[in-house]
Amino acid sequence: MTTVNPDNTRTVTRKIELTGVEDKQLRQLSQAEHLPEDILLRKWVLEGLSRMRLERACTLYERGRLNLSGAARYAGVGVEQMMQELTRRGIDHSPSVEQFVDGLETLADLFDKDELRAAATEVRQQEGL
Repeated sequence: MTTVNPDNTRTVTRKIELTGVEDKQLRQLSQAEHLPEDILLRKWVLEGLSRMRLERACTLYERGRLNLSGAARYAGVGVEQMMQELTRRGIDHSPSVEQFVDGLETLADLFDKDELRAAATEVRQQEGL
Protein backbone atom coordinates (compact mmCIF):
# COMPACT_ATOMS: atom_id res chain seq x y z
CA MET A 1 0.00 0.00 0.00
CA THR A 2 1.31 3.47 -0.90
CA THR A 3 0.25 6.65 0.87
CA VAL A 4 1.20 10.30 0.45
CA ASN A 5 2.28 12.28 3.52
CA PRO A 6 1.45 15.96 4.08
CA ASP A 7 4.95 16.91 2.83
CA ASN A 8 4.24 15.13 -0.51
CA THR A 9 6.54 12.18 0.23
CA ARG A 10 5.21 8.76 -0.51
CA THR A 11 5.40 5.89 1.94
CA VAL A 12 5.19 2.27 0.97
CA THR A 13 4.00 -0.49 3.26
CA ARG A 14 6.08 -3.68 3.20
CA LYS A 15 5.15 -7.00 4.70
CA ILE A 16 7.58 -9.18 6.63
CA GLU A 17 7.12 -12.58 8.16
CA LEU A 18 8.54 -13.45 11.57
CA THR A 19 8.74 -16.72 13.41
CA GLY A 20 6.91 -16.98 16.70
CA VAL A 21 10.17 -16.54 18.59
CA GLU A 22 11.10 -13.46 16.54
CA ASP A 23 7.63 -11.99 17.10
CA LYS A 24 7.96 -12.52 20.85
CA GLN A 25 11.39 -10.87 20.85
CA LEU A 26 10.01 -7.92 18.91
CA ARG A 27 7.16 -7.50 21.39
CA GLN A 28 9.59 -7.68 24.33
CA LEU A 29 11.93 -5.09 22.82
CA SER A 30 9.00 -2.87 21.91
CA GLN A 31 7.83 -2.89 25.52
CA ALA A 32 11.34 -2.41 26.92
CA GLU A 33 12.05 0.52 24.59
CA HIS A 34 8.55 2.00 25.01
CA LEU A 35 8.23 2.19 21.23
CA PRO A 36 5.58 0.71 18.95
CA GLU A 37 6.71 -2.34 17.00
CA ASP A 38 6.34 -0.63 13.63
CA ILE A 39 8.56 2.24 14.76
CA LEU A 40 11.25 -0.20 15.93
CA LEU A 41 11.08 -2.13 12.67
CA ARG A 42 11.36 1.07 10.62
CA LYS A 43 14.32 2.22 12.71
CA TRP A 44 16.10 -1.09 12.13
CA VAL A 45 15.40 -1.07 8.42
CA LEU A 46 16.74 2.48 8.06
CA GLU A 47 19.86 1.64 10.09
CA GLY A 48 20.42 -1.45 7.96
CA LEU A 49 19.99 0.48 4.71
CA SER A 50 22.47 3.09 5.89
CA ARG A 51 25.00 0.43 6.90
CA MET A 52 24.59 -1.40 3.59
CA ARG A 53 25.00 1.82 1.53
CA LEU A 54 28.22 2.57 3.41
CA GLU A 55 29.46 -0.98 2.86
CA ARG A 56 28.68 -0.81 -0.86
CA ALA A 57 30.30 2.63 -1.19
CA CYS A 58 33.50 1.32 0.40
CA THR A 59 33.53 -1.66 -1.93
CA LEU A 60 32.94 0.48 -5.02
CA TYR A 61 35.62 2.93 -3.92
CA GLU A 62 38.12 0.13 -3.29
CA ARG A 63 37.43 -1.29 -6.77
CA GLY A 64 37.97 2.14 -8.34
CA ARG A 65 34.35 2.45 -9.49
CA LEU A 66 33.71 5.57 -7.37
CA ASN A 67 35.96 8.42 -6.35
CA LEU A 68 35.99 9.68 -2.77
CA SER A 69 33.25 12.26 -3.17
CA GLY A 70 31.12 9.84 -5.19
CA ALA A 71 31.48 7.17 -2.51
CA ALA A 72 30.52 9.68 0.17
CA ARG A 73 27.43 10.74 -1.80
CA TYR A 74 26.45 7.10 -2.41
CA ALA A 75 26.77 6.35 1.30
CA GLY A 76 24.94 9.53 2.29
CA VAL A 77 27.82 10.79 4.45
CA GLY A 78 30.33 13.63 4.28
CA VAL A 79 33.73 13.18 2.66
CA GLU A 80 35.48 13.36 6.03
CA GLN A 81 33.29 10.60 7.46
CA MET A 82 33.89 8.53 4.31
CA MET A 83 37.64 8.96 4.72
CA GLN A 84 37.39 7.87 8.36
CA GLU A 85 35.43 4.77 7.35
CA LEU A 86 37.91 3.87 4.63
CA THR A 87 40.77 4.30 7.10
CA ARG A 88 38.95 2.15 9.66
CA ARG A 89 38.65 -0.58 7.03
CA GLY A 90 42.29 -0.25 5.97
CA ILE A 91 41.39 1.05 2.50
CA ASP A 92 43.85 3.59 1.12
CA HIS A 93 42.15 6.83 0.13
CA SER A 94 45.17 8.90 -0.82
CA PRO A 95 44.74 10.46 -4.24
CA SER A 96 47.03 9.23 -7.00
CA VAL A 97 49.28 11.76 -8.71
CA GLU A 98 46.95 11.69 -11.70
CA GLN A 99 43.90 12.37 -9.52
CA PHE A 100 45.75 15.22 -7.84
CA VAL A 101 46.69 16.77 -11.18
CA ASP A 102 43.13 16.36 -12.45
CA GLY A 103 41.90 18.22 -9.37
CA LEU A 104 44.51 20.92 -9.89
CA GLU A 105 43.36 21.38 -13.48
CA THR A 106 39.75 21.58 -12.35
CA LEU A 107 40.68 24.31 -9.88
CA ALA A 108 42.63 26.13 -12.60
CA ASP A 109 39.54 26.10 -14.80
CA LEU A 110 37.19 27.12 -12.01
CA PHE A 111 39.33 30.04 -10.91
CA ASP A 112 40.86 30.77 -14.33
CA LYS A 113 44.40 30.62 -12.93
CA ASP A 114 47.20 30.14 -15.43
CA GLU A 115 49.63 29.45 -12.57
CA LEU A 116 47.67 26.35 -11.58
CA ARG A 117 47.46 25.19 -15.20
CA ALA A 118 51.23 25.59 -15.53
CA ALA A 119 51.83 23.66 -12.30
CA ALA A 120 49.53 20.84 -13.46
CA THR A 121 51.29 20.69 -16.83
CA GLU A 122 54.68 20.59 -15.14
CA VAL A 123 53.65 17.72 -12.85
CA ARG A 124 52.15 15.79 -15.79
CA GLN A 125 55.41 16.13 -17.69
CA GLN A 126 57.55 15.15 -14.70
CA GLU A 127 55.39 12.12 -13.96
CA GLY A 128 54.97 11.10 -17.59
CA LEU A 129 51.19 11.35 -17.44
